[in-house]
Amino acid sequence: MVSGLMQDDWDPEKIVRQQDELKVKLLRAQSVVAECKAGLADLERRLERRAVSSPIGERQRNSAANHSIRNVQPRKSGGVDDHVE
Repeated sequence: MVSGLMQDDWDPEKIVRQQDELKVKLLRAQSVVAECKAGLADLERRLERRAVSSPIGERQRNSAANHSIRNVQPRKSGGVDDHVE
C-alpha cells in the first residue's frame, strides 16, 4: 500500500496537472491583487481630492462648532435694566 502511494505521488501526469492548477490559482490571485491595488489607488485619489477641497480636520471642527451652537440654551440676560423685586 505504501509503495502504491509513493508511486501515485510521483505520477508525472498528476504532477503536471497540479502544476497547471497552481498556475491558474496564482494568475487568479495576481488578478485579485491588481484589482485591489487599483481600487485602493482610486480611493486614495478621491481622499486627496476631498482633503484638498475641504480639509477633514476643518470640516470636523466646523461640524463640532455647529453642533455646540445648536445645543446652547439662550441665556437670560442679567442686564442693568432688570428690576429686582
